[in-house]
Amino acid sequence: MSMDRINSIRFYGYSPQNEQDGHNLKRLRLKVISGHQLAKKDIFGASDPYVRIDVNTVNGDETIDSVLTRTKKKTLNPAWNEEFVFLVRPSEHKLVLQVFDENRLTRDDFLGMVELTLLNLPREIDGRTIPTKQYILRPRSARSRVRGYLELYHAYLVDDDSSIHDTDESHSSDVEPGWELVDQNQHRTPDIAGSLPNPGHGQNCDNSSLPPGWEERQDANGRTYYVNHVARSTQWDRPTDSSSEDRSVNQATIENAATEFQRRFHISVDEADSARRRSFMSPHQSSDDPSIMSGEGLPEGWGLQIAPNGRVFFIDHNTKVTTWIDPRTGRASSMPHQVGTVGYIRTSAVPDSDGDLGPLPEGWEERTHTDGRIFFIDHNTRNTQWEDPRLANPQIAGPAVPYSRDYKRKYEYLKSQLKKPNNVPNKFEIKVRRNAILEDSYRIISNNASRPDLLKTKLWVEFEGEVGLDYGGLAREWFFLLSKEMFNPYYGLFEYSAMDNYTLQINPLSGLCNEEHLNYFKFIGRIAGLAVYHGKLLDAFFIRPFYKMMLGKPIELKDMESVDSEYYNSLLWIKENDPSELGLTFSVDEDSLGHMCQRELKPNGANLALAEENKDEYIRLVIEWRFVSRVQEQMNAFLEGFNTLVPLNFIKIFDENELELLMCGIQNIDVKDWKHNTIYKGDYHANHITIQWFWRVVLSFNNEMRSRLLQFVTGTSRVPMNGFKELYGSNGPQMFTIEKWGTVENYPRAHTCFNRLDLPPYESFQDLKEKLVKAIEGSQGFAGVD
Repeated sequence: MSMDRINSIRFYGYSPQNEQDGHNLKRLRLKVISGHQLAKKDIFGASDPYVRIDVNTVNGDETIDSVLTRTKKKTLNPAWNEEFVFLVRPSEHKLVLQVFDENRLTRDDFLGMVELTLLNLPREIDGRTIPTKQYILRPRSARSRVRGYLELYHAYLVDDDSSIHDTDESHSSDVEPGWELVDQNQHRTPDIAGSLPNPGHGQNCDNSSLPPGWEERQDANGRTYYVNHVARSTQWDRPTDSSSEDRSVNQATIENAATEFQRRFHISVDEADSARRRSFMSPHQSSDDPSIMSGEGLPEGWGLQIAPNGRVFFIDHNTKVTTWIDPRTGRASSMPHQVGTVGYIRTSAVPDSDGDLGPLPEGWEERTHTDGRIFFIDHNTRNTQWEDPRLANPQIAGPAVPYSRDYKRKYEYLKSQLKKPNNVPNKFEIKVRRNAILEDSYRIISNNASRPDLLKTKLWVEFEGEVGLDYGGLAREWFFLLSKEMFNPYYGLFEYSAMDNYTLQINPLSGLCNEEHLNYFKFIGRIAGLAVYHGKLLDAFFIRPFYKMMLGKPIELKDMESVDSEYYNSLLWIKENDPSELGLTFSVDEDSLGHMCQRELKPNGANLALAEENKDEYIRLVIEWRFVSRVQEQMNAFLEGFNTLVPLNFIKIFDENELELLMCGIQNIDVKDWKHNTIYKGDYHANHITIQWFWRVVLSFNNEMRSRLLQFVTGTSRVPMNGFKELYGSNGPQMFTIEKWGTVENYPRAHTCFNRLDLPPYESFQDLKEKLVKAIEGSQGFAGVD
């Protein structure tokens, strides 16, 4: 083989003045010859592959340098024939070759990798023929979809100036342990079917060197991070092997997760008291109202007086305590509108509609800068700041503005339709072992599946070996712990969506993990129905198409954005362009355990060309294949089980967002954490007047409306375990983003793929609030929302 052309020579850590640096250096010749049978990453069929070659330290902590091959266009069998010479230390360095598809629409897609250790490689000697070798492309994680192999030539160069000593080329290990070298004339695809887990065993399909419940992944930039499926959290540091310390940490994370689950609530149940409190006072009624001033309706032993600054306070003569909080409403009395009293000034620039936020803390004043921005003065410490001090007040962060939608009415109607059965025992006993909660619950529920009325009686949960009476708490804990097991991706029934690690979708290959998978889906459906019937919650959040399938609603292109960005961007391109030149037909390539097969979208679809006049039908059929047809059996089984407890026609009064609230509840959202983990683009910044108005609007929302906003922008109301700093998007970790866009006539629009809100620069607080609420409540009905 000719080695005349050398594309690049790299000298790492070597200086001619420092002989010690160059003592162990060797020159490695690497030739990237070709790739074969690479994976297709989108519906366009072919790829534009290139290879990135990294020289890394052996432990992988540092990349010394990188070089790229040329990009080969529209091929799954590229021929590069490019040569590189690297100056390396074999004991300290390794080569990592990653194949990428240069994407026309979004980020470059990962097609596979080869990791090559540099010890015991052959040396070029006159008269010696060194053959090329072929390496199977490996995934970076269990979720990476790759196939094919690379053909490479590699050998050390030797000349008179070299300090290289001969190597033992008879050593059998040319590659890293755990990697596979394929014979040049034999192409094999790894068989992974045998490693799939069965429900109840908790085995891992990959990442066997990691502690139980952990998975290694890579983000779009090639950085490795680790997913803790127990805590549903992520971290950059590799977790250590299981030990007593790790188990205690895992137990702590489970306990933290349980605490967060207990804080999640049905708004129709847990906000009932606050709703009743709000009914005593209209949203615009203040302490200046004559009915308030007269003390009308105060509890026995209470009175009210006016402070020297004009503010109303309340006296509890029973305990001889004074407070600003009105005992009838649970809200602090409003600040007086008087100018000149230090610490109590309400500037006229602040909109009256903002009064629902309640008063500033004692000694604080709100003013308007000459450029229109709002700032705050703390007269107690003589400091000023941009941030509203009410962000730190948990009472302000609670229910503030009554939500206008009729979810509560729908919920009450649903409860009225779920009649309690007659002629059944007073309670249904569920006795389970904590370490076998899935198996025990599956047996108990399945054995009573023919008696659904029995499951509708009071649930009485008991954990074996524990003494306790179930007055609701044990039932909530049972749903929490059972959810952890049912929806654990290691059981193969559900998997995390392509975009993040906390929303779930049905695994289309669940039947390969468990022959009884349809019975398990029927069982999970019964548990979901049981939770809705008894007003409990599941510790899970699903992709939006899952809820739409439950409601029998069509899935639209927009629904795909937050689930599979590759397909979304491909279909969006087809929708907005003439696809006739792509050479596509009404068929898709389906990956089944590394084997690609063609799936026709309609009869004889492989012979029907995609064109401008039929592209809408094509898009509809691809969406149906991606979300419906591949998991139809599993979904039917789930719905059959759900229907035995809650008839499906009863839940059709809800939309898909409300159904998520019904089944999974909402979390108490920390607005301060949200604000501090938000980034801004365009001309926006943290103290821009539009951004100040935005956060003031969010602060005025109650928790349900905040969840709606989060759902609108990110696709789910779910907040990661460790807060907004771990929010996920299409490229891995992606913080909440607000970008300046459009004109004041536009409504805000959301990009769930990137957790981004496009927010026009509105001219007033009220205009921003009205348009944001309308966008959230009717995002598919406004042209300004995409």
